[in-house]
Amino acid sequence: MSDTTPHTRARAEGTLPRRRGAAWQPFSGGGISRFAEARAGRTIAFLTGFALTTALVLGWALHTAWWPVLDRAILEFPEQGVALRGGRLTWPESGARLLADSPHLGVAVQPGDHEALGRTADLQLELLPGSLRLAGIAGFVELPWPTNAQVPLGRVEARAGWEAWRRPVLGAVIASATAAMLVVWSLWTLILAPVVRVVALLSRRRITLGGCWRLGAAACMGASPVLALGLAGYVMRWIPWPALAAVVAAHLLIAGLQLCWGLANRPRSDSKAPSDNPFQPGAKASAPRGSRDNPFG
Repeated sequence: MSDTTPHTRARAEGTLPRRRGAAWQPFSGGGISRFAEARAGRTIAFLTGFALTTALVLGWALHTAWWPVLDRAILEFPEQGVALRGGRLTWPESGARLLADSPHLGVAVQPGDHEALGRTADLQLELLPGSLRLAGIAGFVELPWPTNAQVPLGRVEARAGWEAWRRPVLGAVIASATAAMLVVWSLWTLILAPVVRVVALLSRRRITLGGCWRLGAAACMGASPVLALGLAGYVMRWIPWPALAAVVAAHLLIAGLQLCWGLANRPRSDSKAPSDNPFQPGAKASAPRGSRDNPFG
């Protein structure tokens, strides 16, 4: 005679409801929904990890698409006569010329302020006597040279300085990109959290205001691969520069869709009546019978 009860048989067959697992992946509605109940520290740690991963892809893109162009441009510097003194760049040659270029980046020098030089790359760095010009399809920005700099920039000195600073510069770009994404994602989720809370109340979904922020953070994590794929596609020349700018804006829209997906997977706030089964959680305890019902009382 078997001594197994229906409860133990149901547990063995796996028909009992399983306990919800911890939040660990933001790529499904259920996974995003679990972050609404996670601790704030866990959510911030995951958000930082996804931002750092995307920033590392950006670092790889710069190392692959820009750094070789800068290496070739420095090799084109004259041996002597190039220096940065008192906020002015001195260049021994008189004519403007392109030092190095690629479809992504070009480096040119214009010893005269009024010389015109065409642009062939998506972004072109132009060394002017009084400033560094960044020219692209959307226009240009000029950054003045530091007035207190006294730096010789001959080929040997420029190459030595670039070799010493290329890794720190790349690390600073990765750190800055990580911080920028954390700020943008955090502000985006803070703005949407009250709206999500109102929608949750109207749709009778169980979630707190802090849970709305964590839900939005998880949605941003799930949308971060869109940025990484966009950067990789741009480096591989699968998409043009305007499409990359559109990808940066579109990943927030995708995050909004994933936020709705996670909210739809939140449990409803409708409370169910406790079960009469004493083996299920939340079951009502049987009321003791009165003395009138006990024939021996």
